Amino acid sequence: MITIREFFSNPTTGEEKPHLPEQEDAAHTMLLRRQALRDDYYASTGRAPAIDPDTGTEISGRKGGSGGGGFRLETEEGSGRSSHKILFIQARDGTWSRDPIRAQAGMDDYDPGNAFDRWLDLFEYTDGRNSKLEDHDLYRESPEDTPGWVHLTTRSPRSGRRTFKP
Repeated sequence: MITIREFFSNPTTGEEKPHLPEQEDAAHTMLLRRQALRDDYYASTGRAPAIDPDTGTEISGRKGGSGGGGFRLETEEGSGRSSHKILFIQARDGTWSRDPIRAQAGMDDYDPGNAFDRWLDLFEYTDGRNSKLEDHDLYRESPEDTPGWVHLTTRSPRSGRRTFKP
């Protein structure tokens, strides 16, 4: 199970990255959904999540890096419009909602050998639906673009597909 501290920490230094309470709420929601999905995977396959040797957690990251698979600050490599930053929703009037239910969070789940991704593929339909991801209200990047990890997010892509190309 991934903890809030692990999600917001730099695994190299152990320092917690600065974040807002609303971002922590959004991360908590995403991590609960992710854990329920992983529990389904374990019940189906008997496989527990692997620990990434570079981060010491179930979050995928780079050796000597900042654990880029968890929360990312604006200044970190790969942050862009990434859901790793925990994005807030912009309303039509131009204001930003800090409602944790509407905030969007994402992470990279360590998946050596891509077994978790292959299991998720079993629930894919040609119309872009994925019944298992729908059950947990999650989305993932295409496995072809994420070898060795599964990027899970609460952020719906423009296509609405549960498995999407970045």
